[in-house]
Amino acid sequence: MAAQPVPVPPPLSHGMEIEYKAFARAYAGGGATLSLIATCYYPSSGFTIFFQGDPAPTQFQLLETPPQGIVMELVTYYMANWTTDQRLEQPPTHVKITDASGEHRVKVEHWR
Repeated sequence: MAAQPVPVPPPLSHGMEIEYKAFARAYAGGGATLSLIATCYYPSSGFTIFFQGDPAPTQFQLLETPPQGIVMELVTYYMANWTTDQRLEQPPTHVKITDASGEHRVKVEHWR
């Protein structure tokens, strides 16, 4: 029996000029949701970028899915977003996001 191929995880994003924003949006009754946003560009079309949480609740990775097949050689801009699905009693003041250029400490801003 042939061995099954080992799944290859998506690589860290190699996007150009990546910028991050993080927000805590408070709700009546207490608690807040955490939202992350990343923007960047690639020299061609067809990429997908997305956040993945690490085991630590304040650490994330920005990953990419490279294009497959024919792509346009045209600078293309991308955005990824992520939001907690439950309220947090104490949202963090900072998060760490890792991409292909290293680790970034991002301050969590108030939504308003």
